[in-house]
Amino acid sequence: MLCLRPIDAPPRDATGKLTRSMRSAFNCTRWPWRSALSAFLIALLLALAGASAAGQESTPAPLLLADLPQGQSLVGSMGVLADPGGNLDLEQVRSAAVDARFSYPQQALRVAPDEAVRWFKITLQQTGTGGNWVLVVPSVAANDLRFFGPFDSSGQALAEPVIAGLDHPYSSRIFASERFMFRVQLPHSGVYTLYLRIASSTSQVYAMTVWDAGRLLVASQTKRLFDGVCYGILLGMLVYNLALLFVFRDRTSLYYLLSCAAALLAVAGFNGHVAHYLLGEYPPWVKFSLVALPAIWIALGALFASSFLDLARYAPRIDKLNRALSALAGGAVLLSLVGLFELAWRVVELVAVAGTVTALAGAVLALRSGFKPAVWYLYGQAALFAAVVAVVLTNRGVLQWPFVQGSGLQIGVVLETVVFAVAMASRIRLMQAQQTELKLRAVELATAAETDPLTGLANRNGLVRHATALLQGDTPLALLLLDLDHFKPINDQHGHAAGDRVLVETASRLKRQLRPGDVIARIGGDEFVVLLHQSHPSATVRAIADRLLQAIAQPITLSGVAVQVTGSLGVAMYPASGHSLSDLLRAADSAMYQIKQGQHAGVAFAG
Repeated sequence: MLCLRPIDAPPRDATGKLTRSMRSAFNCTRWPWRSALSAFLIALLLALAGASAAGQESTPAPLLLADLPQGQSLVGSMGVLADPGGNLDLEQVRSAAVDARFSYPQQALRVAPDEAVRWFKITLQQTGTGGNWVLVVPSVAANDLRFFGPFDSSGQALAEPVIAGLDHPYSSRIFASERFMFRVQLPHSGVYTLYLRIASSTSQVYAMTVWDAGRLLVASQTKRLFDGVCYGILLGMLVYNLALLFVFRDRTSLYYLLSCAAALLAVAGFNGHVAHYLLGEYPPWVKFSLVALPAIWIALGALFASSFLDLARYAPRIDKLNRALSALAGGAVLLSLVGLFELAWRVVELVAVAGTVTALAGAVLALRSGFKPAVWYLYGQAALFAAVVAVVLTNRGVLQWPFVQGSGLQIGVVLETVVFAVAMASRIRLMQAQQTELKLRAVELATAAETDPLTGLANRNGLVRHATALLQGDTPLALLLLDLDHFKPINDQHGHAAGDRVLVETASRLKRQLRPGDVIARIGGDEFVVLLHQSHPSATVRAIADRLLQAIAQPITLSGVAVQVTGSLGVAMYPASGHSLSDLLRAADSAMYQIKQGQHAGVAFAG
């Protein structure tokens, strides 16, 4: 999982630059992991380059206010002053000496987690009268924001200072907005100056915008509708995952369910809805949630990756590293719990990047080892990476996609979750196929264990299984024990291969004389057992036995020489002769022995 601080869209015109190249960068179906890795490297390099120096200009002319559909970006028109110790006050900032220290970056200002205070100076020019504007700070996670102004050309403040931020109750925000907003009411035409003091312990991208109040209200409703759709999708995935967990009850389904729940909460935290609807009057818990929820999501995502990709099997070392990173993300939760938010956020960012690299490497190894669902895992990560890249490029001004800047990460999370649902379905199909294969293999092995390999008849194990099923009730049945006569001389004179041919032919002749439900088995060298599964009078059983002896007594040609075998057959009736297979075999063997003693083929019934 990759985590990025959410921001809202600055007012830029959508030109569609790089759309085709961005699409082709991720459109790789033959080698999907390459697309995922390429997207990750782009995102990583751009993120690392985010702290590079932006172009600076001298003090720009005041921004001419206009009612634009996406608001007006203040990037390039906004002065920035770092105050590491937080010692400057408003009067000092407005002094000529300090005012000269403001710089005007030409890109959105990206700052790493720190406790430094930053002052922003904004100069606006209104041509009409009665302007009702709103300054929007694209953040839901700044600790303390103080808005001063507007000041008219004579330096007179037209409104009282406004204080907001995570250090203050949610009720302090105007418009009850998740993002930080400040009302800018300008009574007449002229040039006005605004000052904003911001302190934050989490990563921020400062790309402020100024909106007409009515226009902003419409845009906010559209954003709320979009957020509702995203939450609906994530909730649907939760229900789907819950069903999977109830059906399969395996660890992967549990991790997927928990990961989706954490993703939903993390997105709600990014959007400011956790602060708005759940923890608004408890500022310390809001700050905790903004770090802890992404950390929990990353930790569970790492565990899901290890379990789904079966890294313990395909990449044991990566599995250990992945689980260690999950534990480290859990450590970030503890750090935020004790108030070390800056350190906790740095740990979260480190684990996000390292965990993504390890999970991708594990997915590639699993895919190369034949685990096909890993390709869907790579697609899911690629979707998130594409969103991250789009957000970073928009932040840096390469792309003009304002909506992506505010909702790109959210889109990536939703896409990743949906693709992971497809990945889970692919895994389920693979598991079902493997289970079917195992069952078929088990049946084959069981059949082989109960089958005589020479004749294809049941062996002693098969006879036991069939007899156990047949000897459950009181329905009479007959057991016939057949021993071939004159078989040894055939082996001695013609060889064992000829003897095997005689046994195979004998088995075939016996099967042709029996009904499909009867059981025939070879339990020794030249011994056969027949179980007649339905009740028969003794006369009928004798007739069947005589027919069997006549069938095997027909000559068999071996290499042009006709040979003949006969048989001695003993019959035992169930339940008269016994109640178990062993009892019936002993009774039939005793009857057959009487035939052998008489030194002639025939049938004898157990007494």
